[in-house]
Amino acid sequence: MPIAVLLITDRPEESQKLERLLSLWGPCGVVDLHRPAKGGPMPARLLVSDVDLSNRVAVEAVRDRVAAHRRKGMPFLCLLRDQSPRLTIQANAIGASAILPAGLPAKTLLDEIGRILNPGGYGAIQQNFIAASAGMADMLSAAAEGRALPVAAIEGSVEAINRAADDRDLGAWLEMVWNHDDATYQHCLLVAGLVAAFARELGFPEEARKQVTSAAVLHDIGKARVPLAILHKAGKLTTEELAIMREHPQIGYEMLLRQGAFAREVVEAARSHHEYLDGTGYPQGLKAHEISDVVRMVTICDIYAALIERRPYKAPMAPQEAYAMLAGMGAKLDGDLLRAFRAMVLPG
Repeated sequence: MPIAVLLITDRPEESQKLERLLSLWGPCGVVDLHRPAKGGPMPARLLVSDVDLSNRVAVEAVRDRVAAHRRKGMPFLCLLRDQSPRLTIQANAIGASAILPAGLPAKTLLDEIGRILNPGGYGAIQQNFIAASAGMADMLSAAAEGRALPVAAIEGSVEAINRAADDRDLGAWLEMVWNHDDATYQHCLLVAGLVAAFARELGFPEEARKQVTSAAVLHDIGKARVPLAILHKAGKLTTEELAIMREHPQIGYEMLLRQGAFAREVVEAARSHHEYLDGTGYPQGLKAHEISDVVRMVTICDIYAALIERRPYKAPMAPQEAYAMLAGMGAKLDGDLLRAFRAMVLPG
């Protein structure tokens, strides 16, 4: 698959969050300056360097890697760890078309890259999508590193997703999410967008919309502690890998409960979004009377999102086929909610 962004870095482990952020614009390739140079694909949209430019060897390596791309007019964003005049001059000398400090907040960085890629500006739904992605990045990064979840960033993401739902253009939201190359981001943003649109269609008041969208944003937070090799595996999971994957609801529940900053319904959705009304779900085997309406909504949207996701190794199901799969689950899902969901995803 062609890459959209090429990230050049001398600290690949520390740059993983940056790589995931850049995947907002499509597949992101990574060049590790500590590895031998070799030919690679031409990025379609942007070059980004995250390199210590006080190191002369690193400077020459970056210059060599970007030269051919810059001659073709590719935008080149240089992230500086030290914004001294000397290093700013150095960045300009190797061909940077834009210079920003490394370590910018995710929202600020994505906004700045958006301006580089689209000087004419984005519409409201695109701006809300960028804001939601930034909040998601901060949230998943904090969860993976064992830090407290950033409540303000999560609330900003929820607000952006709900405002995007107000545009009543679910198709536009889905198209933007499908362009995101990171599987975890894509799934979380799909589920959250679907839930937000669903709550709006059902006529939920604003506070209820915030709660159910928060539940959707956080429903898979436990996956931040699942190894990426398992999360991104293209083939079928082994029995051992599946057991690890199935731990994510309880992990997410404990994470949210421990922090104590989230509503009970939101915390329960993290643990119970794989439960079914007939008691065949996991991790607790709950039955209908034990499963809240918030969880029922998130479960429907979670399953539908998994079916329509785009992966390099899997074509998405058409909406009609995906809905038919849901309908075929019978007593596992809430029939009234499922019929209302159909009117949203299969209008007309």
